[in-house]
Amino acid sequence: MKNYWFIGDIHGEIRLLDRLLPHVQRFSPEAVIFVGDYIDRGAHSREVVDRILELEVPVHCLLGNHEMMMLDAIEHAGIGYSPVELWYYNGGETTLQSFGYTSFFSFQSGMDAQYLDFFRNLKLSHEVRLTPRRKVVAVHAGISPSIPLEDQLNLENYRELNNYMIRNHIQPEDSFLWVREEFYQGDPGKWDGYVVVHGHTPVLKMKRFIAKNGQRNFLFVENDLCIRKDEKSGRIVSIDIDSGSVVSGRLTGLGFFIDEEGEDEGSVRIRSLTVTTEEIFPRDLGPVL
Repeated sequence: MKNYWFIGDIHGEIRLLDRLLPHVQRFSPEAVIFVGDYIDRGAHSREVVDRILELEVPVHCLLGNHEMMMLDAIEHAGIGYSPVELWYYNGGETTLQSFGYTSFFSFQSGMDAQYLDFFRNLKLSHEVRLTPRRKVVAVHAGISPSIPLEDQLNLENYRELNNYMIRNHIQPEDSFLWVREEFYQGDPGKWDGYVVVHGHTPVLKMKRFIAKNGQRNFLFVENDLCIRKDEKSGRIVSIDIDSGSVVSGRLTGLGFFIDEEGEDEGSVRIRSLTVTTEEIFPRDLGPVL
């Protein structure tokens, strides 16, 4: 049975990644997709990148807002703020230390080329076709109303995104690397035919936002996942897989299992694996409708 796995925000928590990966690999996945935020806050950013680079299964790695902040600092990019200060404010110092540097300027000038290539070539989205009529698109934060979906899917990497944002006068918070409320409240018809798998917003934070706004079409799986359904059709339209690794000590992977004997939406089931350093919580989340 074909299966594809999506892994949430890691933030330097190598012990959680090392705990999760063997369980995912037992399914012999067609591919593993990481939704970004490998670095910052946790103590082992370099080790996380090393582990991903060592994987022998097909891997697709997306750019997160934390990688964007780091690249903005390195490239002296950014709009309306000091990119170095912004990155430090959001946990960049632990990343410097993980890579063996004591100052930003030594990090900027001495960063190994293989790591720079990894960060600069991170993808902005990744599509997986589940059935002839249903696809998954992985993005870091969601679908931004400020950027047409077609443009979002066609942008390739950090530099293309940065040039696009400058050209179209788009602030970072309005991009699909930072978007939150505008996506949760947005019309899922704008990404019709896709299930959006994303991270960026810890599920506990999502709970507070949804409770405040009284929305009822969000299903929470403890504090590990949030499944949004279309209010009219009942279809799953997005899944948040950010379990808040640094704060919660939990990391989640989400798997789509495709029955190769079937051709319609009923032939796809979703499973998840959430790990702590000591436990694993497998879940069968049912069919994709």
